[in-house]
Amino acid sequence: MRRKKSRLSSQPQAEFVWGIHSVLEGLKTCPQAIREIIVDKEHAGQRVNQVLEIARKKAIPVREVTERLRTDAENHGEFSEHERWQPIAARIRLPTLTLDELLDKLKGVSEKPLILALDSIQDPHNLGAIIRSAVAAGVNGIILPKDRSAAVTATVIRVSAGAAYHIDICRVTNLVNSFKVLKEHGIWIFGTTKDAAQTIYDADLTVPTCLVIGGEEKGLRPLVAEQCDLHITIPMQSSLDSLNASVAAGIIMFEVVRQRRGLNE
Repeated sequence: MRRKKSRLSSQPQAEFVWGIHSVLEGLKTCPQAIREIIVDKEHAGQRVNQVLEIARKKAIPVREVTERLRTDAENHGEFSEHERWQPIAARIRLPTLTLDELLDKLKGVSEKPLILALDSIQDPHNLGAIIRSAVAAGVNGIILPKDRSAAVTATVIRVSAGAAYHIDICRVTNLVNSFKVLKEHGIWIFGTTKDAAQTIYDADLTVPTCLVIGGEEKGLRPLVAEQCDLHITIPMQSSLDSLNASVAAGIIMFEVVRQRRGLNE
């Protein structure tokens, strides 16, 4: 039976990203995401001019900032006063993959894949922090549901310290159906819950793995939890029964790294 391709119903909106570091990181690692560079030439120095030269070599449009553009950025509501008055900005739209495209890319991975799926992570600061940890841990891709999820906005890119440029983001309509496809490809689904019987230190995370992190308030949704092959938990050493989603994700991802590194020693 031929499997249907996963599709998105809409494309992500373009976002303003301000500051030399953010723009330069995007130019170096994901230039295809940059729609245009916006510059305030009255306040541009040598470093800004170097960034503009890179943009021109990559055939990315450059235009001078106007008061209207600054007003649009302020109305956007994503930036601090300091960021709004940076001398350079980029209008970007980060590319996303379908599930089929992500699976095709995993065929070229030499090690067993490690994927992160986020269920109802709606705080952009949490999403940005998770992306930063995921890149540091060598995660091969992040799956986000089209609904009930924060979008990869300029805030997310900023909080991720540019890590969002370095990882594949897959947007899907239905997480449950996506897990079924991942299982067909030999990937184990590990759901993280506070009441799981097995800890992250007891589970074998050296297999092809998809870690599922639940939302900030209610954790994994019931239907998502039912599709997980195994539930795992972080053992607590006090009466505290939960952690911030980004902190929990970081701990679990690096437990995967620890276990896999142990196999090679």
